[in-house]
Amino acid sequence: MQGAWRAAAILNEDLADTMRFAAWYLSGGASSLLLMFDNPQDPAIGVLGDHPRIECVPCTPEFWAMLGMTPDTNFPKRQNAALTWAYHRTDEPWFLNVDADEFLYIEGRSIATLLAAQPRAIEAVRVLTAEVVRPVAPMEQLQFRLPMPRDAARRVYGESAALFGPRRRGLIGHPQGKSATRTGLSDARARQHWVERSDGTPVAERLVGAAQRGFLLHMIGYDFEAWRRKLEWRSVSRGFTTPMTRRIEAAMSSGAPEAPLRALYDAMHKLDEAALARLDEVGARLELALDLDAPRRALFDSAKG
Repeated sequence: MQGAWRAAAILNEDLADTMRFAAWYLSGGASSLLLMFDNPQDPAIGVLGDHPRIECVPCTPEFWAMLGMTPDTNFPKRQNAALTWAYHRTDEPWFLNVDADEFLYIEGRSIATLLAAQPRAIEAVRVLTAEVVRPVAPMEQLQFRLPMPRDAARRVYGESAALFGPRRRGLIGHPQGKSATRTGLSDARARQHWVERSDGTPVAERLVGAAQRGFLLHMIGYDFEAWRRKLEWRSVSRGFTTPMTRRIEAAMSSGAPEAPLRALYDAMHKLDEAALARLDEVGARLELALDLDAPRRALFDSAKG
């Protein structure tokens, strides 16, 4: 029980992505999942609602009113409020907040084993990001880039490095990762990447990254259609750097946005062999022989059959 954990997320995905996400964390040993659906009519509620380890919460106007908000409140603020609510109703010793395109992976041991090994003084374990990239030539293993210093990012990306911004350490998304936090902190509130005390002071955390073979696999940009579908939402939610957002806005305001958006996606998320080799040279390349859909097939497709 010492390492038992609950995963919580607020979701607005297609059904296949939601099923992949739920299966990954169920198979990874989560005692329970708390799934909050930004679309209260999400079809996944009917599919997953009766699962004994999943609690589905439709984010109705009444739900947001309970948290002092409306469905039109900006998403980051609503997300943090919903996750704070989720944290304080978690019975397990640990609470993990993740997004639907994030897959926590600890090589060679379970998440519960990692958490149970922490001394009492450690209140949170934050696992740093590994961001997926698409090789131009298909490869058997999944390819990821790891956070890197700015000079390394310039070596890897050349003139495009400015689009990654000064603080994202060579990633399009976030380098900070996500945290599993001990429950029972009465004054805690959830933020995007971690839980902090109500006065803004951080909890005592341990960082886990490449040296410990722990990664938050961020699948942002793995699929162009999914990337395109979330583009407007990420732009208004500060999901990109300012230079990247301006490029997106310029493409969207043009008469034919799809071609420049596809070119931007290719430049940011697809790497040829030379670029992958540069990632290797700066120590920021990760290769994993993983099938992220295997848990879904095992848990849900077999049950369907």
